[in-house]
Amino acid sequence: MADDLQDEWWLQDDDDDSASKKVEPPQTNENNRKPAKAKLKKTTPKTATKPRPAQDTVKRRHEDVPDPSVSNKKKRRRNKKKISEQLTSEPTTPSPADVMSILLRGQKMELTAVEMEELTLEDNHFLSPNDLSHTSISSYLKEVVPDWLSLVDPHEAKGAPLVLVLAGAAKRAVDLNRDSATFRGKARSIKLFAKHIKVQDQVEQLSKQVAHLAVGTPARVATLVEEDALRLDHVRCVVLDWTYRDVKLRRLCDIPEVRDDLFQLLRKHVIPLAKDGILKFGLF
Repeated sequence: MADDLQDEWWLQDDDDDSASKKVEPPQTNENNRKPAKAKLKKTTPKTATKPRPAQDTVKRRHEDVPDPSVSNKKKRRRNKKKISEQLTSEPTTPSPADVMSILLRGQKMELTAVEMEELTLEDNHFLSPNDLSHTSISSYLKEVVPDWLSLVDPHEAKGAPLVLVLAGAAKRAVDLNRDSATFRGKARSIKLFAKHIKVQDQVEQLSKQVAHLAVGTPARVATLVEEDALRLDHVRCVVLDWTYRDVKLRRLCDIPEVRDDLFQLLRKHVIPLAKDGILKFGLF
């Protein structure tokens, strides 16, 4: 038993010594050391761009391609000359042949061959146009209506002028009425336009007043004719203020709304009388 104890004690002592010994890491030479890694700079991570949808890229491609219709419109606008650019040449005498062709310009209604024939005006439907030698309406009217005094004296019909002058605006009508004083003498004149007097008041005025010469705009004249207040059966001459240009260099036929009103007035009420030989046109 004692031998056994001694053997076991000795063995246990060796075990304790081996267990208490620390295992040291193997020493490495400086030459065998691995190089230290370089410190990397901290960089903020870039946000990943999402791939653009195919639909969006197609849309962008379409946006980049110029629209041919838009470019054509811009080209048309650039090519369209201003009225001031068109007035480089000397003014010419108004031509009867140009009247209806200009008035028909821009008309939306389609006319049949019969209607076009009814609107056709010949040279014999016109008095001598202003050859640009007449600077006032009085001078021109004296030439085209030489028998004015003989017409005025017996005339007593109310609301039925002998001469009708059509202007493009109220202000121009006032100027023409004032400038016609030398021609008309003691004869009475009346102004027919919207800014001057209301329609109903003018209807009453025409029913009571004898007017030998009337100056007005196409819209108001047409309204009064359709109201049976203004009679055209005594009119000998309808003068169109054709060559005058306003501050924007527009003539009577260059203002779209005035041109349309004039066309309708002539088509419905004036041209039929010219075809019947009752009146003639003058171009001032």
